[in-house]
Amino acid sequence: MPDSLTDLLVKGTTLVTSGRVAARQIEGYVARRHLAEGHTAWLAPEIRTHREWAADTWRSYLDDGRRQLLSGGQVDALWRRVIEASPAPHHRFLAYRHAFAWAREASRRRRDWNIGLDELRGFGSDPDCRALLHWEQAYRNAMDESGWMDSADVDEALRVNSPSLPPGSRQRVVWAQLTPPPALVRLRQRLQGAGHRFAEWNPPQTNQRCRRVQLPEAVDEVRAAAAWAAEKLGREPRQRLAIVVPGLENRGGEVASILEDTLSPARSRLEISEDRSEIVFLQGGSSAIEAPVIGAALSALELFTDSGSFQVLSRWLRSPFFIATAGEAEARRMLETQLRAHISSQLGFLDAFNSGALAARIQAASPVLAETLGEAAALMRSQPRRATPSHWAGVWRRLLNNLGWHGGTVDSTASEEWESALNELALLTPILGRLRLGDALAELEGILGRPHRHGAIPLYGVFVLAEPEDVGPGYDALWACGLSDTQWPRAPQPDPLLPLAVQRAHGMPSASPSASLEQSRLVIRRLVEGVDDVVLSSPEIVREHSAQPSPLILSYPVVSATDLVGGPSRGLRPTLLGGSHMEICSDPVPPVANRELRGGVRTLSMQSVCPLRAFVENRLCAGPLETVRSGLNARQRGIAAHAAAQRLLSEQPGQQDLAMWTAAERAQRIDDSSHQALSDLFGPALHRLRPLFKLESARLRSMLAGLLELDLDRTAFQVLAVEQSIRVTVAGLQLKCRIDRIDQLDGTDMLAIVDYKTGSGHTPGDWLKERPRDLQLPLYAALFEGEVTAVAIAMLRPQKSAYKGIWSTTGQFPGRSARLPDSRTWATQRERWRAQVEDLAREFAAGDGRVFLGDLKIAAGSFASVTRIHELAALARLPCS
Repeated sequence: MPDSLTDLLVKGTTLVTSGRVAARQIEGYVARRHLAEGHTAWLAPEIRTHREWAADTWRSYLDDGRRQLLSGGQVDALWRRVIEASPAPHHRFLAYRHAFAWAREASRRRRDWNIGLDELRGFGSDPDCRALLHWEQAYRNAMDESGWMDSADVDEALRVNSPSLPPGSRQRVVWAQLTPPPALVRLRQRLQGAGHRFAEWNPPQTNQRCRRVQLPEAVDEVRAAAAWAAEKLGREPRQRLAIVVPGLENRGGEVASILEDTLSPARSRLEISEDRSEIVFLQGGSSAIEAPVIGAALSALELFTDSGSFQVLSRWLRSPFFIATAGEAEARRMLETQLRAHISSQLGFLDAFNSGALAARIQAASPVLAETLGEAAALMRSQPRRATPSHWAGVWRRLLNNLGWHGGTVDSTASEEWESALNELALLTPILGRLRLGDALAELEGILGRPHRHGAIPLYGVFVLAEPEDVGPGYDALWACGLSDTQWPRAPQPDPLLPLAVQRAHGMPSASPSASLEQSRLVIRRLVEGVDDVVLSSPEIVREHSAQPSPLILSYPVVSATDLVGGPSRGLRPTLLGGSHMEICSDPVPPVANRELRGGVRTLSMQSVCPLRAFVENRLCAGPLETVRSGLNARQRGIAAHAAAQRLLSEQPGQQDLAMWTAAERAQRIDDSSHQALSDLFGPALHRLRPLFKLESARLRSMLAGLLELDLDRTAFQVLAVEQSIRVTVAGLQLKCRIDRIDQLDGTDMLAIVDYKTGSGHTPGDWLKERPRDLQLPLYAALFEGEVTAVAIAMLRPQKSAYKGIWSTTGQFPGRSARLPDSRTWATQRERWRAQVEDLAREFAAGDGRVFLGDLKIAAGSFASVTRIHELAALARLPCS
């Protein structure tokens, strides 16, 4: 057998291998071999997978147009169609949604290993085998009725017709690193008998060194492998290194991050790096659906389906791939912020746009956007409920064009993949027929979710694979992770639908423990023999359990991680945090220029606990986006409760008036107040959100009923005002305030100020601290013109409402008043509050932007990126959690 593959690749030779991953690796190997032999140019070989080669041969010499060869995607779709339409009990499978993949794979293996259907019928008592037979028959009927064929049919056609192939079809074929199943062996024999010339090639044995190492966890293996690769490439950049990471389909992001941080730290710090190491994921890499421009297009399509929620609209409005001007982008972002607080966020986009007053709100914010969405909605309304995939593909092209998607100008590669996916979707038309819009979109997402179809790959760099079996030729060094005794040798993995006895009788791989063991031994031998320098690693912990190295690697010498990596890795963390130089800039908050205090009392309350956040919220006008959730959020419930309480007490009744209301009259007043408050909140969306309206109405009625019961348990009072606006001046700053309710107590001039709260966390004891919190009622008590002798929070809750606060006379409110310190009277407390409020106002006006070590959490959360509190905490050597 020749050692040099280039000697075999004469003109007209086709190189056949097992799959696309192998083909890509062999392509690089051949190129490097030519370069090593001093060639500057060479005839690139035709490298095909064995299924592509068979299909090409059939199309060239046997295709008479009577049967159409289905693509892989079409075959998958046909199996899904067959199984979904089948009465066979596929629902009994634990993961029945994947039954089509099992059936497709079982059918492929059956034919690859020459297992006849008659042999399977002997296992009719096996329900899994019986289901497979039923599905195979339905699949075959569909193929024959429509004149279709798949790759196994191609192999059979070539075997049957090989003697009749024309003389000009004789081929020179090299099987490279290929272990063919019996059906492919039989096909080769038939073609050889017809005059075709075959040769085999496997990589030469080149190993010079193999070591093993054990590391604490799987992530430590990847870090060590990355540092090992960085050191090797640092000594000699023109190397080809392989790293095998099991489970790469789930760990791709983690592995990519570690490799990029270690191999290209400057790139991770957003610096320009001309000498960037190549990292190529041959398996488990990203897919087209992960590209931002593709995600934006899918959001636009989903927006016009039944699942087009506010979250989808939010993503679309903020997408940069549909906006032509900076001004339009800003308008859309502001609109999205406003819509978060609107009840229409509870509706699907189409419902809200067509009947929930959303169109009017968009029209007011951006007429151009309203027109664009109106035309798009009209386009989608004109479509049938069911249509072919090719029809939906055409509609989506028009829709994206109408919406102004300019993905092609941003990312040409992603745009090409998008068009390729739409074309592939259209090919499913004869298989799937007419689909609902949502089902067609799911098919498109499935196509886009497949791994990238990579083009040419570099000759040098780091190549990442998921399976040791898939390591190809031509690597200078290899690091294989995950070789613990719990993972290697591999456990048997028989096909779940084929009878186990049949699989073992035909010698199918992984059908028995002995077969799996032998296959695992063969893989390790190939790894070690085919690469100059090999490192085999294993973790000490696998899924929180102790593990030992695989017995298949124990014969190799053990080394430590420091033996493999000469020094510390060049990762991102040491680069950022290990430097000896740190620059600290002083950037004090400037004094306030506008004497109108934005945010009112809340600004002073925040100044008391976190001056820096008070500056961020009220001087920079920065704040977190409102969270959109199912049902009304806390703010909307608070608005409804305040509005309902205002309506209930709008006639300013006294306690005696409340007592005179009959039960029926009280219930009617509560119903009317609740209904009107919620109707104002829900607006035109009420008829679409009727169930939610009823739930919130019941909740609100319970809260109002509890409030009236509390008021009947107080000493005599008269409601003096509800929702009264006042303006006060504090240390030169002007505040606009709104007092929920003012009561006159027991026919005197004494006043009680009441504030409604629907949330938790309000404690009167916080008003008495050195830096008081929740300053609303203390400020009213200190600055309101009148004899205020009580301040109380009315805690409105569906289960049990309650009053909390400070009052001077027992019985003014049900419950117990918070106690003033022994040294203070009510009058001195009011003066103390006045002084504290004025001090906080002066602090804010002067630009006090401190962070208190005891309240670091308040500066964190959504504000951390602005306050940089985590960095401040690290500098202060304090935890921020």
